[in-house]
Amino acid sequence: MRWAQNIQDQPVYWLNGLAGTGKSTIPQTFSEMASSRDILGASFFCSREYLGRKVLKNIFPTLAYQLACRYPQFRDHLVNVIKQDPSVAHNSLISQLRDLLVDPLSATGISCVIVIDALDECVDDQPASAILSVLGRLVNKLPLVKFFITGRPEPRIRSGFRLPLLEPFTQVFLLHEVEPTSVGGDIRLYLTEKLAAIAKRRSGLELPEVWPSDEDIMALVKKSSGLFIFASTVARFIGSEFDEPGERLQLIVNKADDTSHEGASGIDSLYSQVLHDAVSGIKKDSVFADLKRILSAVVLALDPLSRDGLVQLLNIDSAVIYTRLRHLHSVILVPEDRAKEIRVFHKSFPDFLQDPNRCRDPRLHIDCPTRHGDMALCCLHLVGKLKINPCGLPPFVMNEDVSDREQLLMEKLGSGLRYACKHWSTHLISSSSSREYDDQLMTPISTFFDRAVFPWMEVMSLEGHLEGVVHSMSRVSNRSYQVSGTHCG
Repeated sequence: MRWAQNIQDQPVYWLNGLAGTGKSTIPQTFSEMASSRDILGASFFCSREYLGRKVLKNIFPTLAYQLACRYPQFRDHLVNVIKQDPSVAHNSLISQLRDLLVDPLSATGISCVIVIDALDECVDDQPASAILSVLGRLVNKLPLVKFFITGRPEPRIRSGFRLPLLEPFTQVFLLHEVEPTSVGGDIRLYLTEKLAAIAKRRSGLELPEVWPSDEDIMALVKKSSGLFIFASTVARFIGSEFDEPGERLQLIVNKADDTSHEGASGIDSLYSQVLHDAVSGIKKDSVFADLKRILSAVVLALDPLSRDGLVQLLNIDSAVIYTRLRHLHSVILVPEDRAKEIRVFHKSFPDFLQDPNRCRDPRLHIDCPTRHGDMALCCLHLVGKLKINPCGLPPFVMNEDVSDREQLLMEKLGSGLRYACKHWSTHLISSSSSREYDDQLMTPISTFFDRAVFPWMEVMSLEGHLEGVVHSMSRVSNRSYQVSGTHCG
């Protein structure tokens, strides 16, 4: 906050931290504080979990929209820009930054803070971050605007902040280099509060009068090794409503210490314990198969799916999904409401499941090409059932004339089919290229192109994603499948 309010400080602040150190919590709190002090202009929280929030070209248009909503003078300038170039939001990043942000902000003299969180979670194929590259070229034209940016120290992010045009304007804070005793004290306080709340909530159980003990708390702090994600996962694990918290605490405390570094730290040991506990009573292979399909869909979904969406997509009963996931509540949020999204608490858990060197149980390890293939097949089977005019609209109705399209699409299609229409091609190109898998694709691909391609285009139009039709056809062409003697390109 001192940096944000001191006009003499550098205009860019990079909060640099490893996975699990609290990077996303800090910008969220900072944004709330900046908003309460009336200095927050706009924010964009990148996320691998949401397709729209991992696309670089969505960042500057979103920030411009928020600024236009907040500042009337900015809005007036931006409207003129859009009138002159209606496709400005689809231009290059440098054009977007100049036309949507720099020129309107310079012309209006607005002073504010802009927050961009988790930049590393955006898809970017440049050796140095594309966003940072263009920011470095224009940031000196915005003397009254400050950019608060967070991200893991991945090579392209580090390279971006080291660019000669940006480095002199950037203040860097290394979150993972904070004094260990300070971090340990914070984690100790966090765990003490959380476990005390658990003891109060489960007061009917016969817990010791002093629970947890100081020794138990210290053991958990030591195992956390500075990772808040470890501490928060431990708290949820111990607080399971289905188990006795004292026993769960001892499962963690009594487990041998592991090396502590990102990727193979104490968090791996914790995730292994959570999964072991979740499957300890499972004997049937069919139950493991269901769990793996459900977990894979949750982890690999390009937009988070609800339980209703998973039911439709996987053709698995809602009660089965809830039952399979209920012992994983410490790592996955499974709402009681079937229509609400199922969410993974932290990306370190999907990373763990997808790495065979970390997740050693083959019954739970997620092989991405294979599981993307399963998702593609599920999507194609659903999309292949579409009929002409799937939403039952009158003839010659324009999209803009359809009131409450969101409600109409949910009622007529459901969240699972809507997901399948949007993302079948992305799962397809990410899937296995084996001959066996190609043979499985033959029927659903043929059905799609023979019967469902035009209804699918109708849905994509109503969704406002007609450009996705072109991308999907291009992806299938690049994959170059030969199905039923017809080249699907």
